[in-house]
Amino acid sequence: MSATVVKHASLWIVFGFFYLSGLEMALRLAIDGQQYPTLLKTLGLIFIFNLLVGHLITKYETYWPMLASVTVSLVGIAGFGYYYTQRLVQYSVELGLGLALSLPLATFIVQKFKAQ
Repeated sequence: MSATVVKHASLWIVFGFFYLSGLEMALRLAIDGQQYPTLLKTLGLIFIFNLLVGHLITKYETYWPMLASVTVSLVGIAGFGYYYTQRLVQYSVELGLGLALSLPLATFIVQKFKAQ
């Protein structure tokens, strides 16, 4: 059991780094695609990206998809985005909080759709 948890947590941390790379590109596209960028529109467009990521998480993580999405979100955004690589420091705190909450919510919605 503990070897499984370590293996899955290690994969989630690595996926968190790749999630940050994709999220950065989606953020640039979402902001540059708007004539007058707003926080709500940007988070809406990023939520669509997170629905796709949530689909991948629920598809490949069969044991704990919600825990995986929370870990990927926190490690990717807070760990790599703000602390380690500082790629997201130029964005507002509100946007960072919205990004951190968006992936678990999107994964929850994808799980509910797949359950029906």
